[in-house]
Amino acid sequence: MRSTKTAEPWGGQGLGPFGVAVRKPYSRTRFATDGSAVLKVYVGIDPEGRRRREATTVQRAALRGISVPAVLATGCDEAGSWTVFRAVHGTPCSVATRKATEDYIGHVVAVSGMLQRPTAGATPGPGWAARADSPVSASQFLLDQFSARCRWMPWWAALREALHAVDAHPTVHLHGDLKPEHLLVGGGRLHVVDWEASACGPAVLDYTDVVFHLVRDLLYEGVAPARIPVDLTDRLPFCGPVLAWRLLLWLDRRRTQDIDLVTTHDIVRLAAEEQAVSAYKSLAEIVAHLRAAGVPR
Repeated sequence: MRSTKTAEPWGGQGLGPFGVAVRKPYSRTRFATDGSAVLKVYVGIDPEGRRRREATTVQRAALRGISVPAVLATGCDEAGSWTVFRAVHGTPCSVATRKATEDYIGHVVAVSGMLQRPTAGATPGPGWAARADSPVSASQFLLDQFSARCRWMPWWAALREALHAVDAHPTVHLHGDLKPEHLLVGGGRLHVVDWEASACGPAVLDYTDVVFHLVRDLLYEGVAPARIPVDLTDRLPFCGPVLAWRLLLWLDRRRTQDIDLVTTHDIVRLAAEEQAVSAYKSLAEIVAHLRAAGVPR
């Protein structure tokens, strides 16, 4: 039998005890019984890469004036890839009402303003590290996130061609997952958590991810497509090809057959959109169809 110390190395550093795990698709989170810390164990896609990326990025984000949870300990051992963060307390942002959605988007704009200061030598890719040896274009960075099967899909060539537009965008630092629950308001401050998807790339990636989650999550909560407040997103930069890419990335990580439910016409239509509000309405129609077909959130 493994010792407790081996199974839970953070215990040897005076951290914990931690409660029952909250399970998510790519992590297991446990809160310290005294509320002082959060243990995160990374699972699924590239757990060790995500651990290193998050531990490094939160330290750099703090230097940009962003309130983030301090890293108390981190490691990769028999317990897996894990990090213990100091707990930050606050109320998560919400999109339950129009006013809450408006406030959330305002916080996204504020955080992005701190993230997107010019940085010499930044190149597209996961994390904030410089990639001097073999840098890739922004479009290639996006395409590389798909599974190998997508290269044989009928929409692949059209998406690849459309994404070339982002190669002309400046490369900035990105959070990668600015969902409402990752922005906590408390003590008169905005705290930003969950940095494992941090990256360098065009600013529009973060903004598109925000709108994608807004549309998808409200639809899955039963809100009618026509009632989704996409007009509130006019403060966020827009790019049709990136919106099409984000939809496909979601489907690529669901059930094997789910990505077959979108057509080349769907993808070409989204990628060709030039007006944000009409594009987001088209996205809502497609996602509503996918939800009706049983695609899991």
